[in-house]
Amino acid sequence: MFVSRERNRWLTNQRATGLALILCIGHVFSAASVSKNFSTTYDEIAHITAGFVYWTAHDMRFQPENGNFPQRWCALPLLWMDTQEISPDYFAWPEGDVWAMGEAFFYMQGNVPAELLAAARGMIALLSGLLCWIIFQWSRSLFGRGGALISLGLVTFSPSILAHGGLATSDTAATLAFCLTLLTWWRLYHRISWDRLLLAGLAAGLLAVAKYSALLFAPIALLLGILRLAQATPLIGAWRDQRWRWSGGRKFAAIGVASLFSGLVAWTTIWGGYEFRFTPAPDPTQREFLIGWDKLFLESTEPERRLADGQPAQQDPVNFQPGIIQSFGRVALEWKILPEAYIHGLLIVDRYSRSRLAFFAGEYRNTGWWTFFPTAFLTKTTLVTLGFFSAGIIALFRHRRARRIAYRLAPLLILAVIYGTTILTSNLSIGHRHTLPLYPLVFIVAGAIGPLINRPWQWRIAVVGVLLQVMVSWTIRPYYLAYFNELIGGPRNAHRLFVDSSLDWGQDLPGLASWLTEHPDEQPFYLSYFGYGDPRHHGVDAIRMGDSYYDRHARIVPAVITGGTFGISATMLRRVYSPVRGPWSPSYEATYARLLAWTQTFATAPAGSSILDFDGSVMSEAAVTERLWTYEALQFGRLCLLLENIEPEENIGYSILIYRLTDEEVNTALYGDLHAVYDLIEKH
Repeated sequence: MFVSRERNRWLTNQRATGLALILCIGHVFSAASVSKNFSTTYDEIAHITAGFVYWTAHDMRFQPENGNFPQRWCALPLLWMDTQEISPDYFAWPEGDVWAMGEAFFYMQGNVPAELLAAARGMIALLSGLLCWIIFQWSRSLFGRGGALISLGLVTFSPSILAHGGLATSDTAATLAFCLTLLTWWRLYHRISWDRLLLAGLAAGLLAVAKYSALLFAPIALLLGILRLAQATPLIGAWRDQRWRWSGGRKFAAIGVASLFSGLVAWTTIWGGYEFRFTPAPDPTQREFLIGWDKLFLESTEPERRLADGQPAQQDPVNFQPGIIQSFGRVALEWKILPEAYIHGLLIVDRYSRSRLAFFAGEYRNTGWWTFFPTAFLTKTTLVTLGFFSAGIIALFRHRRARRIAYRLAPLLILAVIYGTTILTSNLSIGHRHTLPLYPLVFIVAGAIGPLINRPWQWRIAVVGVLLQVMVSWTIRPYYLAYFNELIGGPRNAHRLFVDSSLDWGQDLPGLASWLTEHPDEQPFYLSYFGYGDPRHHGVDAIRMGDSYYDRHARIVPAVITGGTFGISATMLRRVYSPVRGPWSPSYEATYARLLAWTQTFATAPAGSSILDFDGSVMSEAAVTERLWTYEALQFGRLCLLLENIEPEENIGYSILIYRLTDEEVNTALYGDLHAVYDLIEKH
């Protein structure tokens, strides 16, 4: 590989390596140490619970779509802690309901949620540190010690890398696995030996059990093989003291055989993750999953989701015809090519990536936007990193051996094209985290300026640039997940563009609890929370509204809302997953008025009397409950007509917005005519 001639005599290999180790260790600490500041994010309960069940009960039916490896990895330290297991007799066990199981595991078994989270997040932080080290080594092989330290300085203090490096989810594991797989296969295609064959296979297997986006590696490997065949240099084979040089047809055959062998190792690794068992549980009769096979094979249609006004929730047309994934799934099940739980997870990913409710810049869609990920990348990447990356691209064209460097970067460049094209055209516009596998290329290319720096003042500028990255990282700490750069005015304005895992993943309950402690007079306090954390566990005493789907302590009737203080999760403010999505419409208004009149009749009925429907028929208890939740969603939606058009008074962790409203303002927002609501907005 091309390595620049180092001009800085002080920066020896030993010193560069020592500094890199310090930065990587510091990165692990920075990512893991903020855990105490955050409640569980939306997916973490499921990841940790599933991983623990994999180890203790060997049952793979729980959360099969989110990667066997990261779930096992983050749950590993729980085996040596005083962790209370869930009984197989628990009602949610037979059907594989990981969400109900997770609630029990975290809040009903006597476990300490903060300890579970800290241990699991620490394991992911270790993977994030290893990712930083690989980026450093890859950059050093291309641009020398100076360029590598620039790359490392940017990645170790990147808010986006730190954010997901401190969460017990699969995104960091997948990014690391992509890096390892690209590197090991590219090395294999230049020198075939037993150790490289095994490492390439293990890396690909690790990627396969980290995330199902691993499927994209198949065309990547094919393109890498073609590129290697087009390169004139012979392929080296090594076995003990023997060496071979293959060209032409023999090189083609050698690459094909090597790919097949490493592919078999990867296939074996997948089976190893599922304990070399086809059935998902040790008991072969226990094969029920939370989502049925008929739905995943697209044999049965799910009931059409409707908004509160009766309109379809998914307004964009979606192709729900069986395709290649379903055909492969049937063959794989019949011939037992892969574990049953792995096939089930693959089908889940395909089914629920076809249509996914999402919010972006004031719009609501279920088929995504091609502009979503570019905007997320540009606004959630520090301006320092963007500047270094741009300078690195320019520097690449100035290198005397630019073509050779580009060849060495080929794995990352091909990944960028294939992975980037996939996410741009996907319907899964729900989180910036899906761009993480592209970031290693960004940081490595940033190091390209290293070989061109040959004067002390130029190094001083580069050091100042990296120190600016440190300052940005320190300024946003511990709220790495909510980082947005100055292109949109920072994280305070982010909720106007992004929600969900780009900003609000349910992580700020501890911050809200601290704020309430400091403001004891903020009563009554209303909360609409997005996430699977438990506000009561964190000491948040609140009246819940508009979030019945996420409230484990189910209320019987909607709350009576008066003036007071309102804590609204950004995702709830935008009502992404609510039956009242999008702008307040005439049809919402008409439905709300009708249900409001119905609730007033219901409220004045004598105790014990039957509840009547609009047509005078007696309603069942289930129908009354469903009607009440629809009314609450509409009531919350009308309140949000006011809230989303005024500035919050405070902001907890950038994800929970605080508003203070008087009785008069609440009455106007909920019961006044729309002209009065718009007048109130103008006053604010």
